[in-house]
Amino acid sequence: MIATVTLNPSLDEWVEVPTLRTGVLHRARSFARYPGGKGINVSRVIHELGGRSVAYAFTGGGDGQMLRHALARLGITGVFVSVHGATRNNYKILTTRPRALTEINTPGPRVRAGDVRRLGRALLGRGRRLACATLCGSLPPGASAGVYAQWIRMLRARRVPVVLDTSGAALRLGVAARPFLIKPNRQEAEELLGRRLPGRAALIEAARALVARGVEVVILSLGAEGALLACARERAVWWARPPRVRVNSGVGAGDSLVAGFLVGWLGASRAPAEGAARRAWLLQAFRLGVACGTATVITPGTELCHRKDVRRLLPRVHITQLV
Repeated sequence: MIATVTLNPSLDEWVEVPTLRTGVLHRARSFARYPGGKGINVSRVIHELGGRSVAYAFTGGGDGQMLRHALARLGITGVFVSVHGATRNNYKILTTRPRALTEINTPGPRVRAGDVRRLGRALLGRGRRLACATLCGSLPPGASAGVYAQWIRMLRARRVPVVLDTSGAALRLGVAARPFLIKPNRQEAEELLGRRLPGRAALIEAARALVARGVEVVILSLGAEGALLACARERAVWWARPPRVRVNSGVGAGDSLVAGFLVGWLGASRAPAEGAARRAWLLQAFRLGVACGTATVITPGTELCHRKDVRRLLPRVHITQLV
């Protein structure tokens, strides 16, 4: 079982309009609503691939109830802590002229220290029954920047590997707690390391530098360019190059990459311990992750990937050893 944690979930409101101008009335061509937040997206993709997950999240108000019902309709098990205020709504507006996506993310309800403790107890209570835990996304108002780091240490003490996918201070403090895997994009890696990463050589050096901080696996996501992978047990760095596809929406592509990697790595619970077999297993999981991310960008809205598209794209993901 993979646990996904989303401290600041959302209802994602997807709207398509011909163009977007301030101060005038627009009539939408289409509208859709999805349960959102990075950890919830990971759970959605794990479920689509046939894996098992449980989604931990704060929810509040009527929108929080809608989020719970939406996950239940998808067949995703949830563990929720109710908070004061309402679960946030995030708005994704796709325009035709020009073809562009405008996103408006709201801050979410303020949480209390007691709310954080209750969710933490629920997560940690599963202990060693978890194959992995993912701590994903932004922190809601009121949550300490160090909460992810605290939970990483507690989960590691229970021998639960942790994936951390966040940004800013939460990422910096979380990396110091030595999670199993992180997946920064270029901008997040630059902020974390305090320097620009202008080319491939700089990206390779960055991936290795992050591994040197005690992270077992580092995946640097590079959008349409694919992703880099570095691992503490391997000297090499690999680049996964996805096939060219028509992009409909990039929302959730990075979350899909994380989910695909975890399903590939943990799916059969028999990852080899060392050597060439382990390396092949690692790269197979990496390929599945990049295929999931690519399959997500071809879907509309925040629909995320479909298994049939992942299967079709998987053999077209090319992995190259860079060093």
